[in-house]
Amino acid sequence: MNAKDNKKRLIDAAYKVFVKKGYLNASIKDIAREADITPGLVHYYFKNKEELLLSVQDEVQKQYQQQYEGQSVGSVSPEEVLLEIKSRVENNPDWYRWRYEIYSLGLKESDSGHLEQQVASILKSGRDSLSAPLQHVVSDSHTALAGILLACFDGLALQKIVDDEFDIDQSYRVLSELLELYLSKQHSV
Repeated sequence: MNAKDNKKRLIDAAYKVFVKKGYLNASIKDIAREADITPGLVHYYFKNKEELLLSVQDEVQKQYQQQYEGQSVGSVSPEEVLLEIKSRVENNPDWYRWRYEIYSLGLKESDSGHLEQQVASILKSGRDSLSAPLQHVVSDSHTALAGILLACFDGLALQKIVDDEFDIDQSYRVLSELLELYLSKQHSV
């Protein structure tokens, strides 16, 4: 395997281990074992566990950003976006577990501030990706609305992941109705 393949393998393995064990409980040995690579090789590609964590975050972020790249604004309806985001909880709950893990680490970070900055960047990226299409339908409050929606998505996902009985479908229907009401009110003003 070449260096690029090994690095990708380590990032994928680290993602699995961090989601399963949590960052603080995960060891380089655990990650190496998951990747079927020696621990020394992990240190060859990443100087420490935090650098690996940040590489995992970059990879995770790229996967979802690529999903809407090249699509024109308005080519995807707000309802389609809501359904796709809701489907992440059902089809890839580890993605949300990862978000919560990195949020938690960023909130606890006090020395270097790297993780706190990473969390701020994740949230800003999420707001920006939601805000861009909203600015064509909501003139002055698209950034605020994007922040509210992002909080709803993360909060609803958390409730579904920890409570199997939580009706996420009904919650998304209500969220969609609220969004439609808000947008129709904006258009009538």
